[in-house]
Amino acid sequence: MPSFKYQEGKSLLFETIKRPLIELEIYSEKSGKWIAISDVLADTGADICLLPRFIGDLLVGKVTTGTYKEIRGIVPNTFLNGYIHKLKIKIANYEFIAPVFIADSDNVTPILGRNESLDLFKACFDGEITNIEEK
Repeated sequence: MPSFKYQEGKSLLFETIKRPLIELEIYSEKSGKWIAISDVLADTGADICLLPRFIGDLLVGKVTTGTYKEIRGIVPNTFLNGYIHKLKIKIANYEFIAPVFIADSDNVTPILGRNESLDLFKACFDGEITNIEEK
């Protein structure tokens, strides 16, 4: 299974910070092709995978056909609206189907969350490299 180097980026708190960003592919029901998505945050604190609306449009066409939900994260009184879709995801050669929350906003970071996704793997984060292996 693959290894991914942490990527350095800007931070409002620390000026710069290294993040565990990975690359994966998601099958587009709209085009019938795998779409590569880079700079996906591998986040063990996220319950679900998350994508911005513009990527969701490429994958499913009409995002609103999914199950409508409101989620919140680190800011308790702020909600993010979106739609849950079951999508086929591939990391290296490992394929799985997972619920993905497609935000009704383009201004969100793509996230690989735990539920039916990161929980399928043994993931090691050491501050420099993210190693992901099948369980």
